[in-house]
Amino acid sequence: MIKIPFPPQKYDFIVVPGVIYRANKQHIINFLIDTAASTTMIDPDIMKDIGYTRDCPEFVSPAKVSSPAGKEEGYRVKSEKILLYSMECVLRDIDVVCIRPERNVEALLGVNFLKHFHYCIDHKDHVLTLKKH
Repeated sequence: MIKIPFPPQKYDFIVVPGVIYRANKQHIINFLIDTAASTTMIDPDIMKDIGYTRDCPEFVSPAKVSSPAGKEEGYRVKSEKILLYSMECVLRDIDVVCIRPERNVEALLGVNFLKHFHYCIDHKDHVLTLKKH
């Protein structure tokens, strides 16, 4: 079990640090936890910086995402590895949609990541608790 502290945010957003990996490259990311999002989304500029493009071997398919802001087009890749907060919380081969989730949000961690854990969000103490199934 891992307890991840998160700072109080405007609108009670939950933002936690993480890292996405590809080959010998990595990028530190602040993930917005979104229990209503089915998939994980990361800004395509970040993904391109570490080599996830439409031409990479990890490319899965084009992708469209609907949100209150409208429909966005991007692409889906199979990420090598995503780490959330510490080495205790690592998942491999997670689908990531390369679309900027929202203005001022570089990455959104969706249910396709969270479903691998029992999770509890404690807003009073500002702690996200994760336990692998």
